[in-house]
Amino acid sequence: MECITDNAPPPAELKLAWSCERWKTLPDAGGLYDQDYKLMHRMNAFTNVYNAVQKIKSLKGAQIHTLTDGERMILRYLMDNRILFNA
Repeated sequence: MECITDNAPPPAELKLAWSCERWKTLPDAGGLYDQDYKLMHRMNAFTNVYNAVQKIKSLKGAQIHTLTDGERMILRYLMDNRILFNA
């Protein structure tokens, strides 16, 4: 969250996910079965959280209704656990 709210450096998994997305490749050699499941899962989770928070920061007014169910679930979790909007 700090990489979004406080301009802190992003976590390693998020940087790796961005690189994989940019270069359209997986982090390790070979196909999907050669990948570390835990790393792939963490990269996906970090990317989903980052995208949901970035999206809500840019919404105005009624645009909040454009959030997907998945984005709403992520944001609800972050708010319920006082990770987001902890004022």
